[in-house]
Amino acid sequence: MRSTAALSRLRLRHVALPGLVAGALTLGCSHIPVQMHTEMHIQHADGTVEHKETHWQGTLDQLPAEVSRASKDLWKVTAELIKVLTDVPPPGHIELHDLSPSLAKFEGRPETDFVMQAKTPEGKPIKFTYVRLGVPQFDDFFRLAQEIHALLWQTTQTITNMRSLVGAILDTKIEPGAQLKVEVDKALGQASVDTKLVARLKLFHELAMSLGTLVPELVTKVPKLLTTGEELVKSAPTAIVNPKVLAHLDLVKKGVVDSGTVIKESGEVLVRFAKDLTGYGKERAALRQGPPPAPETRALAPILPATIRRRDEG
Repeated sequence: MRSTAALSRLRLRHVALPGLVAGALTLGCSHIPVQMHTEMHIQHADGTVEHKETHWQGTLDQLPAEVSRASKDLWKVTAELIKVLTDVPPPGHIELHDLSPSLAKFEGRPETDFVMQAKTPEGKPIKFTYVRLGVPQFDDFFRLAQEIHALLWQTTQTITNMRSLVGAILDTKIEPGAQLKVEVDKALGQASVDTKLVARLKLFHELAMSLGTLVPELVTKVPKLLTTGEELVKSAPTAIVNPKVLAHLDLVKKGVVDSGTVIKESGEVLVRFAKDLTGYGKERAALRQGPPPAPETRALAPILPATIRRRDEG
């Protein structure tokens, strides 16, 4: 029987005001309830069907950590693939500049590079490592899952820090429904305040301008990316020709399915964070001078057979 697989289905429910955010308890996010239900089905070559189902309830500030827990399946299968595969390119690793060239200036700085500092709820470092098979469309998909997960971490921490700084400068609690950019502009316009706090907020303000373009673009691509994963699973027996990789075909398919789960779950959270970044993408565009620049080359571009844009094609 030909092996098939269906990517996870996720339903995310919330009861909250518009402009949902993630952050510390003082930001009010501990009071925004969220439910997340995930199902995954994989039919293996021998006809057996693997079914996994999870249900989680918590608050929005806890959601990124829960997505990290859900990513454990992908980390596990990635480690297994790296261990058993031979005659393939070495594994890849995501760093901040991989998300967008505009983020390179923030890389390696403890105050702004949260991808570098990401950790599991148990305190173990997250390396955002992905396996490479030597088949471009599969390698791009594995990489993309880790990039989206890394973007979630970077965005979560950026918004949390901005809200905390604005609250400290204005000496007030920033409600979840407040427009972040409006509050940031108000804080930056304050006189006779702690200059160190203002300097830090200006740095995050600049960082948010890059995220304000990147995050909304990404969330619109998630449905297509999930379709990509399904098509990759179906095409795997013919698209992969390396016999040493084909020997572990079921494991490769599981890696694609788990990557799709991470894309789905991270994308759902980023939809909400995109609301906090409203206005920042437009401000970045307004600051550009001269003719519009060429589109940035990054792995967060649409991928898939027929629509794949290889990284070396720009």
